Amino acid sequence: MKYAFSIKTGPAKISKTVKPFNHEGFTLLETLLSFTMFCMLASFLPLFFSIVFNHASIDARIQKMEWELFLSQIKKEIQSCDDLLVVNGQLVLMDGTDIVTFEKYNNQLRRRVNTKGHEIVLQNVESIRFVKGGGGVKIEVKDTFAKYHTATIYSFIRLGQLQ
Repeated sequence: MKYAFSIKTGPAKISKTVKPFNHEGFTLLETLLSFTMFCMLASFLPLFFSIVFNHASIDARIQKMEWELFLSQIKKEIQSCDDLLVVNGQLVLMDGTDIVTFEKYNNQLRRRVNTKGHEIVLQNVESIRFVKGGGGVKIEVKDTFAKYHTATIYSFIRLGQLQ
C-alpha cells in the first residue's frame, strides 16, 4: 500500500482512483490538441449566433407556411358550402344545418361551428378583411410582421348561389 506524507497531517493513504501529480508538464502535443478543439468549437459560434439572433425571419417563414395551410383549408370549406355571407367582418359559411364562422379573435383567426368551439386557423393576424363578390370571397390579411397576404377563393360548384 502506498502512502503519501503531508507535513500537517502525517502519512495519508492514496486513493486508487486519484493519481499522484507527475512533474512532466503539459507537452506540445497536448497543447496542439487542446488548441485544435478550441478552434473547432469557436468556429461554430457564428453559426450559433446567427440562428439565435435571426429568430424573426424564421417566424416570418412559419407565418407564410401557416398562410398556405389556411388557404388550403378554407378553399375546401368555401367550395363545399351551400351559401356564403360576410357579416360584421366575419365570414359565415352555411353548410347544410351547420353555420361555420371565421372571425378575428385577438391576434388570431378562429373557426367556430354553430357558435361553438375555438379552432385557431391562423395566428399573428393584425387585421383581416373578407369581401364577397364575383362568385367567391376575397381574403386580405395583414400579419404582425407587416406583410400583406391576399387570396380570392371561388366556389366552382355553386357559382349562382354566391352572387
